[in-house]
Amino acid sequence: MKKKGRRIEVRTPKGELILSLVVHDEEVFTETNEAHGQAAKTEPKKGKGNGSNGRDETAMTEPQQKYLFRLLSDQGIEGDSAHEYLKKYFRVNSLKDVTKQEASKAIEELLADAAKGGEAHAGSPV
Repeated sequence: MKKKGRRIEVRTPKGELILSLVVHDEEVFTETNEAHGQAAKTEPKKGKGNGSNGRDETAMTEPQQKYLFRLLSDQGIEGDSAHEYLKKYFRVNSLKDVTKQEASKAIEELLADAAKGGEAHAGSPV
């Protein structure tokens, strides 16, 4: 099945092709923002299929995850306990659902707790 689209070409003054770009139309679902009388894009639901684990934000990186585990280990929370602690903290079923921004915030909080000499306790916020 062919899709309709527009081709944009960038050429040198001599007519040599530098770049060819094809833009396809895509249906975007909107909902009316009645309070402001304007249409707004609907936000994707967390955990639903939409590219990067169903979010606009990028998933937590492996180095972020390792650092979180290391910070918890320094506070005596290791292995499965650390994994469960992080799932409870982020309120997710899988750590794959945690965004980079959320992970960064948790790292900052753990570092602040460590600087104060505090300890993370399973089931309590980081």
